[in-house]
Amino acid sequence: MSVEGINYLSEIFDMEEGKDSFDGRLADFFPGIVYVYDVDRRCLKYITRRVTDFLGLPLEDLKDCSLEQLIFPEDLALVQRELEKFHHLKDNASHTYNSRMGHREGGWRYFRTQGSVFRRKADGTPASLLFMAQDITDQWKGQEEVKALRELLHETEALLQFGSWSWDAATDTTHWTQGIFQLFEYQPEEVADITREFFFKHMSPEDAANFQHQVKEAIDTQTGFECEYGITTRSGVQKFVSTKGKVILGERNEVVKMIGITRDITPLKYFERERERSIRELNRSNRELEEFAYVASHDLQEPLRKISTFSERLKAKFMTPLGNEGSLYVERILASTENMRILIDNLLEFSRMARSSYAFSRTDLKKIIQSVTTDLELKIEETGAQIMIGPLPEIEVVEAEMKQLFNNLLGNAIKFRSEEKPPLITISGGRATRSDKEDQHLPPDKEFVRITIQDNGIGFEEEYAEKIFQIFQRLHGKSEYPGSGIGLAICKKIMDNHNGAIYAESTPGQGAVFHLLLPEKQF
Repeated sequence: MSVEGINYLSEIFDMEEGKDSFDGRLADFFPGIVYVYDVDRRCLKYITRRVTDFLGLPLEDLKDCSLEQLIFPEDLALVQRELEKFHHLKDNASHTYNSRMGHREGGWRYFRTQGSVFRRKADGTPASLLFMAQDITDQWKGQEEVKALRELLHETEALLQFGSWSWDAATDTTHWTQGIFQLFEYQPEEVADITREFFFKHMSPEDAANFQHQVKEAIDTQTGFECEYGITTRSGVQKFVSTKGKVILGERNEVVKMIGITRDITPLKYFERERERSIRELNRSNRELEEFAYVASHDLQEPLRKISTFSERLKAKFMTPLGNEGSLYVERILASTENMRILIDNLLEFSRMARSSYAFSRTDLKKIIQSVTTDLELKIEETGAQIMIGPLPEIEVVEAEMKQLFNNLLGNAIKFRSEEKPPLITISGGRATRSDKEDQHLPPDKEFVRITIQDNGIGFEEEYAEKIFQIFQRLHGKSEYPGSGIGLAICKKIMDNHNGAIYAESTPGQGAVFHLLLPEKQF
């Protein structure tokens, strides 16, 4: 309410008081609570019926009541301080303050109260004060929500190191939020005008030119832009930032505004650089290790062949002079050289898989497995093994590697068979589920097939389910089950080359299950 409004209200009360039956009914039509406060008695001399509408308080309970009955307890001290200010008011002047009034059912409502001196004593001090209180609770709550959201935005910008900005085409003025000022290490009150010169002085000439080009192109094409560049902050700190902007069009399809965000990407840039350096170093190290393994394994073949050849000659020509003990030593030498040969062959195979560059082609997995069973025909006949092959899909694979993979898995299933029953190997296929991909950390948006190879062999403890895929890891002695401990490591490498996954489940004495997750298409 304006000063004129409160003065008009005073005139109404003056007229009503001059009548024989003063009831102030005209004041009941005002959009708020009107009341008169007796300064000396410190009580309400009059209050309108609207107090019931706003606060649920019966009018009869407020006759000659103290102001404390009306004001919310936590605001009493505030209101007392405000009342003191009315002692210094001149005639026809008013004073306004905001406070809470208590509701009958608990809680409070927020009011903007405007008052003036209604009657004065002979010495000029206030005898009574006239007030009108307007309910602004909804408005106040809205302002509080905006304030809270603004504070939350500032906190979020500070936490995530970003800020928002806007540019007005008509006035060519730019506005920054608190977050951008913090990026550049300024306080908002320190920058009177965000000009192009002020902005570009924190950038290199090349970055400034590129930024201006991107903005101009976005305006010309009425689209948006995204630009990464370096800045130097107020204190000289070098940062990398990313700015993304979007144009806002007017009624005539003209650019009237541009809005966007700028965020600090310095940690991300440093991380990317470190990651690239680490990847280069890792690739170099892997190449050296692969070359070393290949060369070392290849060079070991020649002395191993000589050891084997001369041991065979020694056995053939000098069996009698050597005697039983000497023959036993020769047999152990030959057995060891054979184990070494198998190990070297497997190491060469593992090294070759690591350097694989074969092309992928769409292949029927069932045909590959049938080819593998043909290669294993002798072992299958000797052990009485049964291999049941269910429907399998056609997918993009390196055929030679897939053949090696199934050869190793089927060979293991036959090798680690139970002594009590012949091997039974079941191979089935289907589509991988979302949970399958999530468990193996595979891309959720890519289609994968699931191949399962189950046997009825000796199995293994579940705690070794991951260890068995590590190179040179064995769960059994060589005397029981010969081998190098590289076969499943090769399988793991093949699956990595195919961007897939392999894992195993087992219980001792109840066989093992190997699961293969392979993408239908590689690219």
